[in-house]
Amino acid sequence: MNWFRRIFFALVALALTQVIYYYPQMPDVLASHFDGLGAPNDWASKQGFFGLYLAIILMLVAIFEFVPRWSENRSSFGMKIPNRDYWLAPERVEQTRAFFRRQMFIIGIAHLLLSIFAIQLAILANFDQEPRLHRSIGWALALYFVFLGAWLIHFYLHFKKP
Repeated sequence: MNWFRRIFFALVALALTQVIYYYPQMPDVLASHFDGLGAPNDWASKQGFFGLYLAIILMLVAIFEFVPRWSENRSSFGMKIPNRDYWLAPERVEQTRAFFRRQMFIIGIAHLLLSIFAIQLAILANFDQEPRLHRSIGWALALYFVFLGAWLIHFYLHFKKP
């Protein structure tokens, strides 16, 4: 198992631990959505809030663990990559598949980190009498989008012909 996959599943375990630890501590109804200034503007039941979070975690596992394997076995694998004749040549196709798997776990790690952090901020906000989302969510989102842009550029540039 490669390191990125291990980190990904360690983060999945962290998210599940987060649910198990905080679920009993939360009120029956909690602030679940916040406006741009951090004030709550929607509420959810505890079951709905954590149920949706678990569904998101399962969806991320499906997307970043199973979709790459499924797509590798399809005849259309790699049809949209630049210089596909070069990168899908028999002597390089396994290297290309490994790159795709690695990159999917890297972006999956970024998604999980953002999810865990955002949920943690929402949970902490609900411990206050007047819930308010911490402004660090803005920095987290900015960092996430900078990373996403850099990741996309790296991904595209990887498929230039050497």
